Amino acid sequence: MWAFLQDREMGKGKRNQYWQQHEQAVDKMEKAKAKPLKSNREKVWQRASTDYLIANHFCQDCQKRGYTSPAEFVAHIQPPGESQLKFWNIDNWQALCEPCFQRIVGAAIPKVLEPIPRDANLYTVK
Repeated sequence: MWAFLQDREMGKGKRNQYWQQHEQAVDKMEKAKAKPLKSNREKVWQRASTDYLIANHFCQDCQKRGYTSPAEFVAHIQPPGESQLKFWNIDNWQALCEPCFQRIVGAAIPKVLEPIPRDANLYTVK
């Protein structure tokens, strides 16, 4: 009789262990769902700003003041607002070190606009 109770108790322990593992797996999945996914435009911005930093590896604001420090961020000179042209125009970008980026941009997170398609029929002045 005692063997039956021991088996029953062991089964209960395994059940509890299973449900604990299950709850942990559910929590892990919920945390993964809560993370925001990077949109295609954010990936394009990440790649474009990385390419810009490769070409402009010193802080442009520090250079104006006679200092040399490595750039880590890309910011817009003029806020683009909702204008795709201002957002994606590299003449409106500046490479900044972290202190300059914090001073100029602060905690404001810019909205990443859709990239301009390659087949867009734009009039450009040269």
